[in-house]
Amino acid sequence: MSITRRNVVALLASAIGAPVATTARAEKQRPRADEGRPALRELAGGKGLVIGSAMSRYELNTDDRRLFARELAGITPENALKMGAIRPTKDVWRFKEADALLDFAQESGIRVRGHTLIWNNDQQPEWIQSLSETEMRTAMQEHIEVTMTRYGRIKIWDVVNEPIGTEEHGPYSLRDGPFLARLGPDYIAESFRMAREVAPDAKLVLNETHTERDDRFGLDYRRNLLFLIDRLQDAGVPIDGIGLQGHLQSAVHFDLDAYGQFLTEISNRKLFIEITEVDVNDEDFPADENSRDKAVADFYRRYLDCVLANRAVKSLTFWQLGDKSSWYFERSVNEDPKSKRRPRPLLFDVRMRPKPALFAVMDALRNMPQRI
Repeated sequence: MSITRRNVVALLASAIGAPVATTARAEKQRPRADEGRPALRELAGGKGLVIGSAMSRYELNTDDRRLFARELAGITPENALKMGAIRPTKDVWRFKEADALLDFAQESGIRVRGHTLIWNNDQQPEWIQSLSETEMRTAMQEHIEVTMTRYGRIKIWDVVNEPIGTEEHGPYSLRDGPFLARLGPDYIAESFRMAREVAPDAKLVLNETHTERDDRFGLDYRRNLLFLIDRLQDAGVPIDGIGLQGHLQSAVHFDLDAYGQFLTEISNRKLFIEITEVDVNDEDFPADENSRDKAVADFYRRYLDCVLANRAVKSLTFWQLGDKSSWYFERSVNEDPKSKRRPRPLLFDVRMRPKPALFAVMDALRNMPQRI
């Protein structure tokens, strides 16, 4: 049976080898997530940075809801705005999950990032796979128009997610998928133009992955992304910003100077930058939790000291707040339900208690320059 984040909380007792229920005395000894410290949104907002996290609807029914409302100035629906969730069949539109997250954000006074309108590679409904070129363009336009119109409250959108890949299409290296197969590389420009037509005042973002890596794979992504940006700008495509995911890898070297220069190259193109999906894959760090937590915190500190030094970086979004909701945690449980070692990639542990990573992030927010 595949275990999902919707039921992983109920499996924590067996998954991490510790009981979920605790004595009143033990609970009293645990520090509260907000005990004696400012909220992240206060530290970031004071410097002009929007701080956020991915969020799923099931978290609205947990105690985590209060922590999200306290800590964050923004949320990114993890899956609820993707085409596969909104339009599972050609004739069915489903907005319940996205509506719930938008309502929570409005009640909490925080913004929503629209993630994502067009993703060529994953989480698409089956029905689009066999569409003709004309049908594909129509489906893309319908999805953009209906979604952006319904959620006019959202003022910043990942219009296209993860377009870069290894498939050669003329001078481009792009990810294969149905939009690329039917419409060619122009699906990217067309998506942005459609989005601008629907929402003239929204900020339109291209969101990309792997650029944080300093191996050959990541360096190829940086080069190909800059090439794509230049071609889009040369063609007058209405793109306002670039989202850079930050799935940091303990096994991959991170070069601060090289990545800082890459960010400068983007900002020199008059685009703002959003850091959109930050977490740390800790699989190559020590097994001992205290040592591992320190290593994760140190990685966050180095990475954020680098990226937040660039004033073009306008937002910072973690890919969930607590370890129990991490995609790494879910994958670990699926791969080995009996393992005693679980990923600890985020700011709070499985019971939403603060970890050293949280305080490393707080230090980085205090030390960063004021946004323009």
